[in-house]
Amino acid sequence: MQNGALRVLKGYLWFIAAFHLFVGIAINVSQRATEAIARGYGARVDWTPQFVYILHPLGAFMIALGLVAIAAAREPLRYSGVVLGFVILFAIRALHRVVYGDVLANVFSIAPRRNTANLVIMAGQAVLLFLLWRAARTAEPRAA
Repeated sequence: MQNGALRVLKGYLWFIAAFHLFVGIAINVSQRATEAIARGYGARVDWTPQFVYILHPLGAFMIALGLVAIAAAREPLRYSGVVLGFVILFAIRALHRVVYGDVLANVFSIAPRRNTANLVIMAGQAVLLFLLWRAARTAEPRAA
């Protein structure tokens, strides 16, 4: 029987997988969806053909991350490296909000308050994922 932390960790990883797959596919098949995602981040973008094209490889990476997250969601203790990779990814994305906050404000018109909210969300994801992984790992006898 799974412990509660492991069940919650699996559920959260399924959410991460679904989110990355959705965004990755959307970026590659629909500019309208891509524009909605940008608005969701609070960004205003000049949709030049060059910018739109450079998003397609980003979408491919998002799809790959989604597929990797599926493996981790199925067996998070077996794929601890993947789980910790997502922790690092979210932490780096939060750090980007600090380091490049002025760029985000100047280039994408993301308001400082919105940038801070996005930072809290990214940092929160990193912390939550790490704590769930650690709790699941600690409670699972075979993971010791």
